[in-house]
Amino acid sequence: MTIEQETGRVAPVRRAMPKPGTRRPGVSHQTKPRPRPDTDGRRPADARPGESAAPARRPAARRPSTKRQRAPFVLLVVGLMCGGLVSLLLLNIMLNRDAITDAKLRDEIAVARQEKEALQQKLDSKMQPQNLADRAEAQGDHLDKSLRPYNAGDPTAQAVPER
Repeated sequence: MTIEQETGRVAPVRRAMPKPGTRRPGVSHQTKPRPRPDTDGRRPADARPGESAAPARRPAARRPSTKRQRAPFVLLVVGLMCGGLVSLLLLNIMLNRDAITDAKLRDEIAVARQEKEALQQKLDSKMQPQNLADRAEAQGDHLDKSLRPYNAGDPTAQAVPER
């Protein structure tokens, strides 16, 4: 036994209703006459106090305003574009600041290298044998010419006792 048989109720039959705004083929579109409201807003004299002259109409279904629907979307798009523009400007500023710092550091490194090379050349010139000898004599050291140098490269060479 089914629910319909137990309760005695039958489910209502649904009919296929066309969507509003669609036309059936072969049927011409006819407009419905619309009643005109009174221009001065008063009721006719023959109407009773509790009822109006025109039958009560159901309020028309309102379509949502497209301006109301577009406004949040437009604001969202404009906000995203402004945020992206500000982000790009900040990124550009930071990259330029880093580029300036990088250029300054490169200049400082180049100057330091040049100073290092100048100091190295000065040191090399002071370490030359002739310059070392001149500085030693200036300090009071004299070269003892009585000693013969020992030739370490010649195995047959022997020390000569002159003293």
